[in-house]
Amino acid sequence: MIRKFAIFLIILIIGICLHVTLVKKNINNYIVFTTATNNLIQKQSPYGHEPGLDYFKYSPLTGLLILPFTCMGQKAGLFLFLFIQFLLFIWGFWRWGHAAGFHLEKSVALMAAAFFSVIFDTSVSIQAIQVNAAIFGLMLLGCAQYAEGRYIKSGLIISLATNLKLFPFTLGLCLLTGLKKRYWLAFWGGLLLWLALPSLIIGPKFNIVAIREWIRLITWDMTRKVNMLDIGGFLELHFGIARDIRNILALIVGIIIGLGVFYLFQRKRDKLVYRFLIPFCGLYILLFSYLSESPTSVLATTGIFLIGVEAVKAGRYTWIFRILWVLSLILIPLFHSDLVPRAWSQWGRGFHIKTVGYIFVTLVNIWIFIQLFRKTRTESGTI
Repeated sequence: MIRKFAIFLIILIIGICLHVTLVKKNINNYIVFTTATNNLIQKQSPYGHEPGLDYFKYSPLTGLLILPFTCMGQKAGLFLFLFIQFLLFIWGFWRWGHAAGFHLEKSVALMAAAFFSVIFDTSVSIQAIQVNAAIFGLMLLGCAQYAEGRYIKSGLIISLATNLKLFPFTLGLCLLTGLKKRYWLAFWGGLLLWLALPSLIIGPKFNIVAIREWIRLITWDMTRKVNMLDIGGFLELHFGIARDIRNILALIVGIIIGLGVFYLFQRKRDKLVYRFLIPFCGLYILLFSYLSESPTSVLATTGIFLIGVEAVKAGRYTWIFRILWVLSLILIPLFHSDLVPRAWSQWGRGFHIKTVGYIFVTLVNIWIFIQLFRKTRTESGTI
């Protein structure tokens, strides 16, 4: 069964990537990356405004990692750029699933729940030619390595993801609360290593200039002014609550998550950390990022999957979780896809239904977490 499913998945991934490469006309997001790469090689700033393109908001290292794709021609480079991302995400998800106690190969129902939980949003991210699927794949892989006791590899992987795009930093900080010296060394050392690495190609002087311009650009976030919505903007728009509360909420919720992870590590309930830290970090980023309405919604996939897990279990509340799982799929990926009537999609975007979905999935995951936490009050308990 697992072999047949793997073949089906590879064929599907190739089909999606070929569709974007050969059929999709708007590939501006890919041109953003390749233009930034060319600028870096020529020791020109990749962070200036390019006519008709979005800003390049990634690290110098990200730009240089695109270099092999630019040497292949546009179509071949674009295909591999997307295909490798898809594989990295699937690999990371599979590894995280095992570390969290989900053996997908042993259950057809669990495998189906995983597939439908991740395929829609991952495909949207890939079709938008973003790198969020790959970066989340690195976060999943780093968390799996930590769960397996490979702290140096975990620290290096998560610090790499953080250097490519800043949002994995929240996961990195949470895992610091496990107080593993090797992880601390690898994470902080990795942050410096990946920042310095481009100096080998573009020279240390220009690398420092590029890093400064990158920091300057990402601290001036234009998305605050466009029609995208985080929890603060949602509260202001629909409830008249000043959006300034967003920063206070982000700080409070971030501290709660960090302290909660520290408590679980101290109580030796590591399995709860490995199962819920990735979903909670992903949902935290989505709710407090100004890009919450963008293809970053791939970060919600693990939270949706946890609801799907409960939906395939035989138990008293199975039917409730089946409804909740379907609702999570409707609220987040489906309303921003071509699978619903255009009028529905336009209404969903106008109401910012994705933000509702992130809140919904967060609350359901908190409920699931509380139920499992109650079952593991003794240190010898299992989940």
